[in-house]
Amino acid sequence: MSEGSVITDDMRAMIGTETSRVVHEVDKTMLSRIAEAIGDADPRWQQEAAPGFVLAAMVTGGGELPDKLFPMQRRVAGGGDWEFLLPIRVGDVITCSTKLADIYEREGKAGKLLFIQAETMITNQRGELAARGKSSLINY
Repeated sequence: MSEGSVITDDMRAMIGTETSRVVHEVDKTMLSRIAEAIGDADPRWQQEAAPGFVLAAMVTGGGELPDKLFPMQRRVAGGGDWEFLLPIRVGDVITCSTKLADIYEREGKAGKLLFIQAETMITNQRGELAARGKSSLINY
């Protein structure tokens, strides 16, 4: 660890490693809850042959990053980008895996800011890549 850095050698060693993996079966209940949460009453989300509902992939995510990546008290979302490659439908079994892509720090007005960047890959039951996302969390 460099002088004054909040990034430890253990944290650096995690870069590139998968931190979590979560498996979900996309069912009508999941889709109706998401539709309700965003205020979309369209009955298509209740059908077995529902059109792809890519928001399901974003909401399910790949689980939590380890707490040791957040040595400071507060954290906020720093934004993200998603690319959807295949539709996600009722009956699909999706696997969401997250890995730590990078970690770095910057000096802010109130002190150090720690940036944690993660990549999430979402595959379906056939092993096909359905979506991928990059997100950033800021710890301060």
